[in-house]
Amino acid sequence: MKRNEKQLVIIAGALFALVLVVRVLPLLFDYYRQSREDIALLEERAERLRTLIVETSEWQEREQLKQAEIIDLESWVFPGTDPNLISSSLQRSVRQLVADYGVELRELGVARYNRADSWLLVEQDISFSLDQQQILPFVQALQSARPRLHIATFSISRNRRQYTGNLTVVGFGRSGPSAAATAPSSAAPATLMFPPVQGPQP
Repeated sequence: MKRNEKQLVIIAGALFALVLVVRVLPLLFDYYRQSREDIALLEERAERLRTLIVETSEWQEREQLKQAEIIDLESWVFPGTDPNLISSSLQRSVRQLVADYGVELRELGVARYNRADSWLLVEQDISFSLDQQQILPFVQALQSARPRLHIATFSISRNRRQYTGNLTVVGFGRSGPSAAATAPSSAAPATLMFPPVQGPQP
């Protein structure tokens, strides 16, 4: 190889090395850096997705608990929107508990109604006789009844071998558009007399 050819080869190699250093290596470095950034972005997105999956599972569990709570709360409310029907349901529930626990129902007052927005509150006075050992089970049964009965007032006194008591229970229902027309604003405390009701001992 002649001297001129060697010089040309050397110059071409130098130019190639210069192009490699000036052009190719920066491109490769940029490509590597961009790849690292893309990988970091993908890892961040994957972590967000994992977090979202966990949060979604937690929210679904909370939603299920909330739905179960709503169903339980709905069981506290007497069905229907007519005050007379709700009152009848409340009285039927009371009579059933009285029969189940062997309590003697003496008087059952006429229900009183009060409305608050879309809610209807029904108050029911009860007069009864029972033995000492029946008091606690009967009260517990009233408090655990479904639909829910809330004891507003309670009094009891001893009469010879038995105890006589008076209480007021409160139940709740939804009031419909016609509830205002059917519900008396202030019902008189009239009472209905019932013969003694005997049921099985708890």
